[in-house]
Amino acid sequence: MQSNLLLLSVVFPIIAGIIVLFLRQSSIRKVFIATSLGVIVLLSLIMLATLKVPDIFNSPAYYNGMDLAIKIGDFALLFYVLYISFKIKEWRATFFAVLQLVPLIYFEFFMLKEHEVTMFFVDELSIIMNLIISIVGSLIAIYAFGYMDHHEEEKHVSPTKQPRFFAIILVFLGAMNGVVFSNNLMWIYFFWEITTLSSFLLIGHDQTEEAIKNASRALWINMMGGVALLLGIIFIYTNYNTTSLAEVLSIKDATYILLPMFFIAFAAFTKSAQLPFQSWLLGAMVAPTPVSALLHSSTMVKAGIYILLRFSPLFRGTLLSDFIAIYGAFTFVATAFLAVSQSNAKRILAYSTVSNLGLMIASIGLNTSSAIAAAILLLIFHAVSKALLFLCVGTIEQHIGSRDIEDMKGLINRMPVTAEITFIGILTLMAAPFGMLVSKWLIIEVAANQILISIILAIGSALTALYYTRWIGNLLSGTYFSPHLEEHVNPTVGISLYSLTAIAIALSFIVSILYNMLVMPQILTMKMDVALKAVRGYLYTPAGGFTIYPIFITLGIAIVLSLISIRKSTKVVVKTTPYTAGLNYIENNGYNVRNYYLTTFANEGTLTRYFNYVSIALIAVILGGALI
Repeated sequence: MQSNLLLLSVVFPIIAGIIVLFLRQSSIRKVFIATSLGVIVLLSLIMLATLKVPDIFNSPAYYNGMDLAIKIGDFALLFYVLYISFKIKEWRATFFAVLQLVPLIYFEFFMLKEHEVTMFFVDELSIIMNLIISIVGSLIAIYAFGYMDHHEEEKHVSPTKQPRFFAIILVFLGAMNGVVFSNNLMWIYFFWEITTLSSFLLIGHDQTEEAIKNASRALWINMMGGVALLLGIIFIYTNYNTTSLAEVLSIKDATYILLPMFFIAFAAFTKSAQLPFQSWLLGAMVAPTPVSALLHSSTMVKAGIYILLRFSPLFRGTLLSDFIAIYGAFTFVATAFLAVSQSNAKRILAYSTVSNLGLMIASIGLNTSSAIAAAILLLIFHAVSKALLFLCVGTIEQHIGSRDIEDMKGLINRMPVTAEITFIGILTLMAAPFGMLVSKWLIIEVAANQILISIILAIGSALTALYYTRWIGNLLSGTYFSPHLEEHVNPTVGISLYSLTAIAIALSFIVSILYNMLVMPQILTMKMDVALKAVRGYLYTPAGGFTIYPIFITLGIAIVLSLISIRKSTKVVVKTTPYTAGLNYIENNGYNVRNYYLTTFANEGTLTRYFNYVSIALIAVILGGALI
């Protein structure tokens, strides 16, 4: 029964996606998709409640058919990528497809000895990822109902492309479940590459020249990661004669394990858009907002973090692990610095995503029990809050025609509901006592005895506060409440925004329960001593603690007092000429006060090149750590 639930969580979304392709009537299609998403969420909750983990699960009756379908799918996928790459003349994608195809043929037909591998390996990390995929992914898809209707109307799209759009999203959800539940490494590889293809198809959804260009970049960079993942699997099989994840994680003789761990880490870096691979994620922002939220902030990029977390016990205590920590910390601070120079909200969120993923990778590299706990907590909180913010930006853009935060000045007065939700979303990413800041506190505490990493993390955290505070300032500038102002929110958009907001706040309230229920058992599964403990909203280690509830009470009082103050105030019209100190510029005979974006110091074009050089050097050092 339990193995059938796991199989259903992978296969059902894919089958539902195929069916959606043929549903042309909008109302029927939306009902079917909503029902399918409900089933996906229900499956995830049933597995949370019933699966006894960690354990391996098998469905012998389905194994041979599933394994054969995946073997055929591997080659079908690569040949399809070859077809696409020729069609769009993206020769780098062609190169990396061939670079996968050649070793895959040799491995499948001449090396791999056919034997049955248990289908599914499930632990608390798998459950956490499945909940993120199912719940956050489903809410984003629900949001897309209203968003895509407006999007197609605005761009005069006819006939509708929504059947294809939602089909790919459902297939993607199934593939992500395949990545996190599969025990066979070759199955993980297959589903990993499906997410790559899904990303390409969704980024290029609008079929504009810019969309196709950026989709092509995403394709070849992630195909390069696919090559690395395949090589890692082949090296593991060559030395240990297994493709079973459970067996690999139980390896005692780690003599030959570090080189394949480097290849797997490299695959994780590409999927998580770390320096110097960040360009595919930044380019992906041309896609419709649900794509940005689903694939490029909350779910797909987390596949890289998941796989690095999954294999982290195998490189714990090695130079490879130390160098991964330095690389992640560098990406965290470098991309935070680049975000400071941005006023495009989607680009800020993209750099912030890369930065936070770097922080997770740094935590995994530190590889202590508290650091791994912090990485998992970051994984959860970031997925929810960043998805929420992307959806907020998409809603704002469709109403004001801009995603520039300078155009969001006084948005609280024009779109009060969306502005308030955006404000809350930003707070959950940067302020106490929300889960993101709690997790960052924990990481900085863990890194306290590594001066270089702790300084880098502190600087990166300060820069994060800078670019988010600037955004908040714009949203709340000139705050007043008009009793006559009403904001119409599309029902499906509202369901997603309100639900994600509630989840983001609730998870921070119950962080101690979340830790004790899912995170701490995962630490024990990874055979680590538990250093971080949690009780009644209080997280603590031998070095200190973080109290949650009193800070929430203080924050609540501050918000209530602020609202009372704002409601008593009236809109003031200033008729005198303000003192500008030479910093403001006159536009249409008025004054336009803008934030300073440090473009002199944080020049994106120049700094990106140098940051990429440093990151390439660090990846070379990581390889050295694997070879030593």
